[in-house]
Amino acid sequence: MAALPKPRLTIVIPIRNRQELGERALRSAAAQTVSQADIIIVDDASEPPFQIPADLQSNQSIRLLRHPDNRGAGSARNTGIAAADADWIAFLDSDDYWLPATLSPRLESAETGFAADRNPLAVYAAGFILESSLTKKLETRIPRESADPLDFASACWFAPGSTLLARREVFDRVGPYDVELRRLEDLDWFLRLALQGGCLKVWNKPAALIADESQFPGVHLTQAAARLSRKYLAKESPDRLSGKLARRLSAYLNIERAAFCSSHKQWFGLLLYLGRSFCQVPRTTLHLARFWHFEPPPPDIEPASERGLPTST
Repeated sequence: MAALPKPRLTIVIPIRNRQELGERALRSAAAQTVSQADIIIVDDASEPPFQIPADLQSNQSIRLLRHPDNRGAGSARNTGIAAADADWIAFLDSDDYWLPATLSPRLESAETGFAADRNPLAVYAAGFILESSLTKKLETRIPRESADPLDFASACWFAPGSTLLARREVFDRVGPYDVELRRLEDLDWFLRLALQGGCLKVWNKPAALIADESQFPGVHLTQAAARLSRKYLAKESPDRLSGKLARRLSAYLNIERAAFCSSHKQWFGLLLYLGRSFCQVPRTTLHLARFWHFEPPPPDIEPASERGLPTST
């Protein structure tokens, strides 16, 4: 059998215990119109193991890698990056999916941008449709571009798990995802990118439907906040932030804590952490900055619940 040519793009899909949703994500990736693209699924010790649907098993562009033990989304992305052969890497979370015919123009835009400035620290995102886990309503968000570390210390406003396009050399420069983080691993990676002079560019149309997952183990958030505080806020840390950057990060970690308390009806904790966040960064809105503008969702997109699909778990 002749060897396949080097792919132009590798798509990485981490998955954990989401067979039906994972199949939806995989099909949305396989249906894109990008030539010379391959797909790497990283099964992070699903129980039972994830299975490629029968009708896609003959597709030679799809590879399935498995972790023998659960290591988290950051580690799964690292595995996919290490196995990727292409110069460009795209990511898709298993509970999200790509809208039809959106990957090719995104990749072409990124390739054109890189050809113009040859900036290896430029990464590319896109607009997305957010599906609320509580109200099931859809909301289209178009993120803003930024090269300001203050923004990257304040949130992940651009759905990096499912709209990120990047050259593989950016991971050599910034380093891998922190495998100790089971939450906020994207925040950490992009903060490191920004501190090295990186920037975010945006394809200003919606490319993915994103599940607004609000349920996760509280211990993961507690551990992540503690690790990020040690890395960036502790006096003895070589990577310690100062001034506005430190206050922005601390304020954002308190927003994450408040959001967790809200989803679990822990009202005292909600008020406590919100109060701390507003004291650290006084403002008139919940978010630390205006990170996106809103557009009506496309009329032909329906929430997962109305299509008979399970919601994210």
